[in-house]
Amino acid sequence: MNGKTVAVTGGTGFIGTALTRALLARGYAVRIFTRRYPARRVEGAQYAEVSYDDRESLKRAAEGADHVVHMAATLFSRTRAGFERTNVGGTAALVAALASLPKPPEKLVYVSSLAAGGPTPDGGEPRTEETPDAPVSEYGRTKLGGEKEVQRLPPFVRRTVLRPPIVYGPNEYAVSKIAHWVRKGFMVNAGASGAFSFVYVDDLAAAIIEALENPATDGRTYYVCENRAYPWKDFIAMLASAMGVKMPFMLDLPRPLLSALGLAYEAVSLLGRAEPVFNRDKAKEGAAPNWTASSSKWERDTGRAAWTPLAEGIKKTFS
Repeated sequence: MNGKTVAVTGGTGFIGTALTRALLARGYAVRIFTRRYPARRVEGAQYAEVSYDDRESLKRAAEGADHVVHMAATLFSRTRAGFERTNVGGTAALVAALASLPKPPEKLVYVSSLAAGGPTPDGGEPRTEETPDAPVSEYGRTKLGGEKEVQRLPPFVRRTVLRPPIVYGPNEYAVSKIAHWVRKGFMVNAGASGAFSFVYVDDLAAAIIEALENPATDGRTYYVCENRAYPWKDFIAMLASAMGVKMPFMLDLPRPLLSALGLAYEAVSLLGRAEPVFNRDKAKEGAAPNWTASSSKWERDTGRAAWTPLAEGIKKTFS
């Protein structure tokens, strides 16, 4: 045991579960912030019930933590306010709670998103940390807003921002839905006809731990992903191969129809009282043909470039 405690927001989700297991394996104590105690828990992890509208609950949960990893976020919402409430307001509340502790944590790692930077700029070169930010969705704009809130931490609290692109791995919801349609043999591509960057979930967990432990990352923002871009149709072909099915028939939906499709999803989800997994905000992201980033800066600063190739990661996902 290394004796350090890591508090993890968003720890009950897909990435958070993988990170929790990786941290426990490395000898950390892990305290997961949760709005309600989950039915299924990771053995060995502690759980603390919090409300992001209640700064005192965040303060109590964070007390004694040596590090914090902040991943709690709203991914789907019908309104800007829905994204703003968690991605900006929740981050601001956490920052204020940490700053008010008698002994604040040593470091915070904020897991942001490629969406905070935006799609690949005109010209086709993968986005780098020097590329001006240009988010096209409310999700991206509010994740960028969350990054700005993190910079309000007291200067003695070290911080690193990570911007992963598409994260995939076993039981990841979005890729599982795509796989469902691949098995059926028919896919409608909602604008996804360009090139994309990917990161396997275990690689992202390893990058988060590296950011916690490596002072060379302090005060910096990084894109973290396999340093290669893949055409969308190659990704679908890899999914089909891993599942042992034929390449599906693929229909490209014209981008002007994306917003209408997003609105239809919102209407259906409203009837079911659920947040839409595709909406007008995601349509804005889908209208951009390429979402690629370079992890070269991360590799230079940390000396780590061992990414899981997409084909291998997909085989692990569906093995």
